Amino acid sequence: MAALPVTIALKKIRCLIETDEVGSDEPYVLVTAVDLSNPVLPNAEVTMYGPWGDVDKGDTCTTHPLQPGINPSDMPFIIWRRNAWGPSGTPKAIPDPSKAVILISMMEHDDGKPGTSRELVKGAVVSSLAASAGMTRDQRVSKLKADIHGALGIPTGFPNFDDRVGSTHEFPLSANLLNVAAGPKSKTLTIVGDGGKYEVTLVVTKG
Repeated sequence: MAALPVTIALKKIRCLIETDEVGSDEPYVLVTAVDLSNPVLPNAEVTMYGPWGDVDKGDTCTTHPLQPGINPSDMPFIIWRRNAWGPSGTPKAIPDPSKAVILISMMEHDDGKPGTSRELVKGAVVSSLAASAGMTRDQRVSKLKADIHGALGIPTGFPNFDDRVGSTHEFPLSANLLNVAAGPKSKTLTIVGDGGKYEVTLVVTKG
């Protein structure tokens, strides 16, 4: 059976423990998607979700599914369930899960600029992929994680910088997770760092 085009997007986050920052958390998530099907010129994109405000222990924050006929850019105050996988957000099949890399990074928003953090990560990802050409997949993923972690450590605001919540994690794909003919499938990762603990859930949907 041929692989179906899929979308991959952040569905929700759940705060299990707040970070050590003063007051409620304001988390945001960066999802880095890399298509390694062309090893020489891999396609990569970084999608930002959030920040959410006033997040406390026990809170669940969800993204809003995209609605037909609505341009998300017209409602920037809503955190939309944007597709993070595929060129320009267009659903794409993943016949071989080893040729796709999905990485999850979480930040605690203070005085930084989340949009600038996303741009820094995108630049780091492009540079990392160029420098790792010829390496094994595991080596490329390890380098991507390290380079993203470094990019997110660059201050984008003053005086209280945005903080990394743990390290960057790979969202593992499998043939079973990508088999969405019967309906969407979700998978949850746990991220721990900066004194906090969060569950991050992504959903895979037929495109």
